[in-house]
Amino acid sequence: MIKVPLGTMSEILLFTVVDAFALSGRAGPVLVPGIPQSADLPTMRVGAQIRITAPDGSSFETHIAGFEKISYGRRPPPDKICTPISLPSSISKDQIVRGAQVFLVTAKSGDTLP
Repeated sequence: MIKVPLGTMSEILLFTVVDAFALSGRAGPVLVPGIPQSADLPTMRVGAQIRITAPDGSSFETHIAGFEKISYGRRPPPDKICTPISLPSSISKDQIVRGAQVFLVTAKSGDTLP
């Protein structure tokens, strides 16, 4: 676990959850639409810390357990391409409500993590 002094974290809104579901072979739920492909977002990896905030204001922190690939087959891809994420097995799909916001938790610019 990385210890960071209070007040040194910031959050970047990644997406608003449209649906959460279980996939065979995945430990935790998959959230869609997922992270949009954007040059404005930092590079993310498995293990990146995220905060999920429900519409009622309640929230919890977890991490990205995986990135899911979508095959569009012969269909044209959508205008806005997103990468769904999967969560760890400690999170159930019932904990994720439609309309929840997913934030990437990062150190503020200029701060270093010990």
